[in-house]
Amino acid sequence: MSKETEKIFLQMHKYLEQFDFDNEEQMEKEMKNFIQKLNNNEIEFDDDPKFQSNDLLEEAFEATSKTKAIKLAKQALEIYPDNIDAESFIADFEEHQIKKLEKYNNIIEHATKLLEKENIFDKENIGDFWGILETRPYMRARNKKITILIDLGRYTEAINECEEMLKLCESDNLGIRYTLICLYCILEKFEECEKLYKKYNEDSAFMLFPMAIMNFKKGNYKETKKFLKDVQETNPYIIKILKNEISMQKNADNIEYYAPGSMEEASIIINDLLYLLWSVPSFITFIEIEIKD
Repeated sequence: MSKETEKIFLQMHKYLEQFDFDNEEQMEKEMKNFIQKLNNNEIEFDDDPKFQSNDLLEEAFEATSKTKAIKLAKQALEIYPDNIDAESFIADFEEHQIKKLEKYNNIIEHATKLLEKENIFDKENIGDFWGILETRPYMRARNKKITILIDLGRYTEAINECEEMLKLCESDNLGIRYTLICLYCILEKFEECEKLYKKYNEDSAFMLFPMAIMNFKKGNYKETKKFLKDVQETNPYIIKILKNEISMQKNADNIEYYAPGSMEEASIIINDLLYLLWSVPSFITFIEIEIKD
């Protein structure tokens, strides 16, 4: 869901607050009325500072220069100081990873306090994060923190973050499981790898490729070949890139949309797993020898 879609859902939430529903049918009826009014341009987005701040942040994302982008994000924070996404946007320009981690710790602390005020951390909400719109900036910030921890080689801390996030959001809309299985693998937590793979029971290349590496590290080369063959069928570009038959798409970090089995997906997977691939130098040689087109 894009931030623009999130904005619409927040506005719909405000629209529904004016009614006192007796049952779900009445609420569904008014939701349909809202959508119809939205399509007919009859809904005016109010001038709530929160919405104004988000509009400025959208402009910041589209800005063509770093200076303008940061200026717009800071203006967004001036209008609405609790705009966690704006804080994160500014923090992302920090190049010093240790300082960046400190900034994200502060951002997460700020976001946590905001959610605590709304009782979002109550027991009945645990497991449903992300489905609750207010939790999304917080979850996005924690996801960024995981990336920084990995860059700093703090894998155990990153694992703890991933495990906590999966408890908060059981549907795992952010794909934390893909990061976690790689972290388990690099620390040779093979049992945890297999449990996570079986839990989600999916045949995406995001899960299959780390499982191939895991079996390679275990010395189980027959299973390694099996998983690599599955990877090849799911996304042939991954093997081709690693065999240097084609080049990986540049700027994989900036790819927002991809189709399963695409070059974009392959580039994202390899880019995300570079730290794991570097831990097994002979793995690519194994692919070149054992996996044929």
